Amino acid sequence: MYRRRPAPVVSRGLALVFGLVLAAAVAPLVVPLLPLKGRLQEGDLAPRTLEARHDAQYPSEALTETARQQAAATIQEIYLPPDPAIRHQQLEKLARLMEQVRSIRLQANLNSQQQLVEVANLPGAAQLSAAGRSNLVTLDRSALDGFSQRAALALGDLLEKGIQPGEPARRIDEYMAATSATPPTLQDNTLAEILEAFVVPNMQVDAAATEKAREDARANVSPVIQTYSHGQVIVAEGQVLDAEKIEALRATGVIRDSLDLYEVAAGGLFALAFGLLFAAYLVQFQPFPAPPGRRLILTGVTIVAALIAVRFILPEVTPDRSQHYLAFALPVATVAMIVASFSDLQFAAVAAVLVGGFAAFAGITSPDLAGASFVGPIEAFELATAYVVGGLVGAISVYRAERLTRYAVSALAVAGGTWVVMVVFWLLSETRSNEALGWLTLAAGLNGAGAAVVTTGVFVVLSMALGVTTRLQLMELAQSDHPLLVRLQEEAPGTYHHSMMVGTLAERAATRVGADALVVRVGAYYHDLGKLAQPGYYIENMLDGAPSPHDSLTPAESARLIRDHVANGVDIARRHRLPPLIRDFIPEHHGTRLVTYFYRRAAQGNRGSVDPAEFRYGGPRPQTKETAIVMLADSCEAVVRASDARAQAHIDELVDGVIAERLAEGQLDECDITMRDLQQVAASFKASLRAVYHPRIDYPTPNAEEFAISARLAEDDAVGPAPTSAETA
Repeated sequence: MYRRRPAPVVSRGLALVFGLVLAAAVAPLVVPLLPLKGRLQEGDLAPRTLEARHDAQYPSEALTETARQQAAATIQEIYLPPDPAIRHQQLEKLARLMEQVRSIRLQANLNSQQQLVEVANLPGAAQLSAAGRSNLVTLDRSALDGFSQRAALALGDLLEKGIQPGEPARRIDEYMAATSATPPTLQDNTLAEILEAFVVPNMQVDAAATEKAREDARANVSPVIQTYSHGQVIVAEGQVLDAEKIEALRATGVIRDSLDLYEVAAGGLFALAFGLLFAAYLVQFQPFPAPPGRRLILTGVTIVAALIAVRFILPEVTPDRSQHYLAFALPVATVAMIVASFSDLQFAAVAAVLVGGFAAFAGITSPDLAGASFVGPIEAFELATAYVVGGLVGAISVYRAERLTRYAVSALAVAGGTWVVMVVFWLLSETRSNEALGWLTLAAGLNGAGAAVVTTGVFVVLSMALGVTTRLQLMELAQSDHPLLVRLQEEAPGTYHHSMMVGTLAERAATRVGADALVVRVGAYYHDLGKLAQPGYYIENMLDGAPSPHDSLTPAESARLIRDHVANGVDIARRHRLPPLIRDFIPEHHGTRLVTYFYRRAAQGNRGSVDPAEFRYGGPRPQTKETAIVMLADSCEAVVRASDARAQAHIDELVDGVIAERLAEGQLDECDITMRDLQQVAASFKASLRAVYHPRIDYPTPNAEEFAISARLAEDDAVGPAPTSAETA
């Protein structure tokens, strides 16, 4: 018989949107969208050891400029010719001084001491020592004239040759050394003092000529060629960045002033492939129950948040030159564990592989500092392997977890899986040390503990925020003290017992065919919740011998009352905020079937005039394997319980008949249950129902002798045991 394929829970369009949004969200983590000019500036300290991203040979402007400055510095200043006016002026000052000295010497009213005082007050004589002034006063006239001529000749000679700024003292010393006696006489010393007073610079710098000479020197310097090899250290962590280092970082691709189209394309394609792989899996394997929207949001938020955290933390803890393995302590396994908590295990495995690989890729291609040596190829492979294995182990450990203790176990599992990967690479390393083994053990432990704690927090917080049903919520709903189940026990005990039986049947069958047994059990407990509205109208709640309320109703009215338990159940479930996953069992466990009993009553003698629509449930038909199993369990339990025959063959026949009837009605056409599944379900139902409804032994009525024996035993128990020989003694 042809069965229409069920509509996919995640449509192609929805999967594509999810994949593209995911790709767009993670693309900035691996695509350098913004130029990085200005991130590192001259005078900054290198945040980490920076290595060349590629080979580079370039004319270094910084080094060339330094060489040019050095060449220009070797050019001495060029001076203009000596200024004759300064020479003439200084000679006149010297002549005036000597004339004034002669005049003072001729004043008869002045003694020698007074003459010395008068000479000291003359302009130009203040720099003379006492010995020099005394020499001028005590020389005879002819000697003074000779000294004056010698001083004028020396001053004129020095100034004629030119005196540059800063040179007077040196030039005077050179002159005196060449013209004085050895050892120098008193007149030689006096002449040196006279020259120190009157020799001044008479040459100025020719700024234009000097600058031209220096520019010529700069122009003659050839460009300095700088060469770096891929991986060569440009600057060590903590070193000050000068102009040459900034230039080298830029030339080797560490600092980018513009977008690298190849890197943008590589990162964009990687992010796109990442998102589309998720989309392809969603379309092909449909890992989510309906409705998938909130679970998709939760999955996407978890993936993006984890990768953003890794992207910003990983560059801070790598490269791991101290071998502290902090990069391996990041709880990337959280993503796979969260996905495993809300979808199937296969999808969680896919998430573990894709997210682990993407996290490592984001770490080695960090666009913040392109040349930073975060991790090399081997380290990246180790990191990806550890992330993937941790995610896989974590997903397996929490899949369908029904107690929080499973999350504690998952911490050990993730830590163990990560530790094994790290130890394997540690054994292969040539630089292994026992201290590193301790650090990697600590990192693995932090990874496992962090993954378990974060997963538990996200599991609780996000599931509440997004209204996603968790297995812990299902476990709460399965407790017998839940208010709705208590009401069923008290107000509709027959319905409660029936629901418990359906739950037992359906859970065992679901386990056989790989369906979610917990969802099936909880759904079965609440599938007839609507009977609380009018429990007395349902046969299982009627007392034996009591008149049925349907005796006074038409078949159509009775059918309407029976069908109302679906609408009432949905209403009660909404008011008590049962998850949609469980609410779906209420309308789907009847599908679009007829209320057969009353339809047949109405059709007796009136066939053709009865509208089946008045006797048909509103549906929908079962949309999942789980609701289909509960539909079959509900019918099989009711049919077998209603039958007086308890033979195993008869029970088997009833079960086969129910399943064949549902298939013929098309009730199972919209779910993913297979014929092989139905065979397994039928076998499970038969075994369970045989155990519950097996034939009983007909015990005979006790006779008078049995009553007498029982009475005697009761009397002996009241008196107590007979005393022993030791007690009587």
